[in-house]
Amino acid sequence: MPDNEKMQTQIEGLATLLVLDEEIRKLTTIREFGFFSTNETHRLLPYHTAYLWQLKEFIGTHLVAQSGTAEIDIHATANQWLLNKINKIRLSTPAREIHQITFEQSLEENLAANPESPDVEWPEELPHYLLWCPLLNKSNQLTGGLIFFREVAFEEPDVKMLRWLIASFQYTWLQLVKSKKIPHWTKLKEKPYFIGATLLILGIIFFPTRLSVIGDGTVAPKSPVLINAPMQGVIKSFAVSPGELVKAGQLLLTIDKTDLQAAVEVSKKDFLLTQAKLRTAINEGFDNKNSRVEIPIIQAQLAIDKANLDYSNELLAKADVTSPISGIVIFDSKEDWVGQPIRTGERILIVADPKQVELKVIIPVTSSIELSIDDKGQFFLFGHLNSLPVRLKTLGYNAKLMPNKVLAYQLKADFTDLENLPQLGEQGTVKIYGNYVPLIYYVLRRPLQAFRQTLGI
Repeated sequence: MPDNEKMQTQIEGLATLLVLDEEIRKLTTIREFGFFSTNETHRLLPYHTAYLWQLKEFIGTHLVAQSGTAEIDIHATANQWLLNKINKIRLSTPAREIHQITFEQSLEENLAANPESPDVEWPEELPHYLLWCPLLNKSNQLTGGLIFFREVAFEEPDVKMLRWLIASFQYTWLQLVKSKKIPHWTKLKEKPYFIGATLLILGIIFFPTRLSVIGDGTVAPKSPVLINAPMQGVIKSFAVSPGELVKAGQLLLTIDKTDLQAAVEVSKKDFLLTQAKLRTAINEGFDNKNSRVEIPIIQAQLAIDKANLDYSNELLAKADVTSPISGIVIFDSKEDWVGQPIRTGERILIVADPKQVELKVIIPVTSSIELSIDDKGQFFLFGHLNSLPVRLKTLGYNAKLMPNKVLAYQLKADFTDLENLPQLGEQGTVKIYGNYVPLIYYVLRRPLQAFRQTLGI
């Protein structure tokens, strides 16, 4: 380029600098600053895309503005890549100086840092020449900056001219990013008791407290043996009483045998009669050919009669119901069953091992909390001072209407202290512990629940 053209370009650049400097000083917000710096800088220096970023407390690196865009899309792939790139440059030695970064330099750095799996991706939307222009605070700490991309490298005259413009941006930047929290923090330092009281209140409000729920518990048998009616009939008598200890094979109850014994006698007579007919047919068969023909028919009838007799004897034997295991007999009362007709398969009583018990827990829907398997709890027996530790083993997912007309979940728990097991049928109150929550939630959970139920929100 001839010297006259260079001089003319420099003069125009200086004039543009003066105009931009005057306009920069009129900016009053970060948003205006971002729009102006990323778009109007193009009047001084040609580039493809420009970004303004800021380092915010509790947030980190934040993209404030992008040239040619009213609202920046923080989720765009190029912008996400740029945020990671800014975080890497911030930690480098020349982070507080204006300098140029190229695709080739980035590639070499990544290869040196990760020779096995380098991160060499550079967005296709952005040119491969990047100019880093930091913005500092009064303590010379990096608080933000401008980044320019273009297709050709930034020459030294371009960087020199841009450095003068960045100085103007720096002055306005200091005015816009002044911390307004310092005076309030200074005032708080003068009142340490206020800080202490605030911290104490916050500590109490957010103190972790374990949620718990209260329900009704009943000691029930674990894997009981059900004694069902083996046939239709009428219960004649019980050989045991409710709550009685029985041994395996011991008689429990007797079903009325009158009809069964009569059926056995009839089947037995039919069998004997058919047996006599068979002998007669065999004896006559030596002389009478017709008698020999009847022998197979009589033999078939004899087999039928024998099967009927065996079946009648089997039913008669089942009339005496015995216990398959040793344990406690559980049923309401004898009077409810004696003389009453029963159907085949109808449950009559239960035999349970007194050492194999579990806890059935009923929790109303209105009191339910989030529970999980193996959550611990305490079982407080009525009339006892000490509680028994329990652990949930099943959860109730379908609420049912209880006899007291309350919709509730049914859960099951195991006793963890196997040496001090309660008796079958004992009842009490169960307290199950859930997750830890802040104390403020623990205190306000019920009022909030009532408030929601009342207003429906």
